Amino acid sequence: MNILFVSDLYYPHIGGVSEHIYNLANQFEEMGHKVSILTANIKGNLKPDEERVIRVGSSIIIPANQSRSRITYGVRLSSLSKIVNKNDLIHIHGTLAPTLPLLTLKVSRKTNIFTFHPTFESSVPFEIFKGYLMKYFRLIHGRIAVSRTARNSIQHYFPGEYRIIPNGVDTSRFKPNGKRNPFEILFVGRIEPRKGLQFLINALPIIKKEIPEANLTVVGGSYKRMKLNIPPEVKNSIRFPGFIEPKRLPEIFNKSYVFVSPALRGESFGIVLIESMASGTPVVASDIPGYRCVIKDGYNGLNVPPGDPEGIAKGVIKVMKDKDLRESLIRGGLISAEHYSWVRVAKEVLKYYYEVNPSLS
Repeated sequence: MNILFVSDLYYPHIGGVSEHIYNLANQFEEMGHKVSILTANIKGNLKPDEERVIRVGSSIIIPANQSRSRITYGVRLSSLSKIVNKNDLIHIHGTLAPTLPLLTLKVSRKTNIFTFHPTFESSVPFEIFKGYLMKYFRLIHGRIAVSRTARNSIQHYFPGEYRIIPNGVDTSRFKPNGKRNPFEILFVGRIEPRKGLQFLINALPIIKKEIPEANLTVVGGSYKRMKLNIPPEVKNSIRFPGFIEPKRLPEIFNKSYVFVSPALRGESFGIVLIESMASGTPVVASDIPGYRCVIKDGYNGLNVPPGDPEGIAKGVIKVMKDKDLRESLIRGGLISAEHYSWVRVAKEVLKYYYEVNPSLS
């Protein structure tokens, strides 16, 4: 089968959608299918699979969902139609926005699958343009959401049946390996307000009162530099290596003692959570709806109150000091990670394709 993935977001844009598409494409190709990825021309050097990428139009960054996203512009419909309709199935990723996803639905004469990734509390654009967008929504033959929260977000505006198929993790890359740095706390993510990094930094002085050796490594960049307030007493205990290429992330997780994701909102799933679990690194994460889809408190991680430095500190200290709890969380995390392996997720997506259109099998 010839499968075309379509998204405004793909490498060199860094994020969960890019990672999802890249890994799903790899698995499908290992199964013998041909995959192409249609996206925009985006500046940057991180292009791990450019041989299967088709780039059209241009891309600009816009504020979206208390973060940053992209829209594609300058696409010719005649050229787009030729690209789209030579495939057997079209799989669009993102949300129902008037950019590349909608243009693709407009010209597609094939089976259209749409994976909805974002989680949001409300959407003014959907409120305003729901009537206009509904005609495109009806062109989607199969709808996937990466979590219950992602499904609930879009279903509020566009009711219908959605299949929940989660994000995945490459368990051949992310696995326990190597010696860990004792008491090293890891944060991985964009440095932006909704990721909650400031609250983790505020928790560090509390943690160091109990565990003086504790230190924090912050991996990630930002579109626009966010000002962080760092208490003077922990200034020398925080390391900022900046952006690290995805291929180096397994090494980073394996060196760490505990991974913390203090996000405040807007998370559909949290790929970094399952990457940490697969690496055998215990997880402390905010108790928000998207993360509750992944973290079972006390089994494969600890849930802590979002935006609460004392709560974050308490969770981190507990994992670091309680050896039995730590080992239990590691075991639960490794079991959970197997459930989210890309091999398993890809088979589930492919099965859904055949349910939507049996003639594809």
